[in-house]
Amino acid sequence: MVAGRGFIAAVLVSIAIVAIVGAGAATAARTSRTAAVCKPLSTSGLKVEWSAIGNVTCKKAKPWLVKLLADHGKPDVKVVLKNGPKGFKCAATDDGKGRPSAGACYTGTIAYPGNGFQWFG
Repeated sequence: MVAGRGFIAAVLVSIAIVAIVGAGAATAARTSRTAAVCKPLSTSGLKVEWSAIGNVTCKKAKPWLVKLLADHGKPDVKVVLKNGPKGFKCAATDDGKGRPSAGACYTGTIAYPGNGFQWFG
């Protein structure tokens, strides 16, 4: 009977190892990241360098970036932008003319963004 329990324990440990390795591989597949440096953009009197990460492409981000760059606020302040893509957190720093000259829209946290785009102009 003791040998039977040892065999069952070994099988359970083997199943647990396979499950952990399989979950790790699935997580790695889910979190594979892409990134792109997008073509410079001139709009609303700003020329910006920008990039996209995660499942956001330059093509998907460009209309949102154009919309966000059209916003005007108080000069030289950090602002939360409310008209970004649904589910994204967007923030920027306005330049001396009140334009959002540097900023980002992202999912996740600023330290570990999952998807998003960012710009500097």
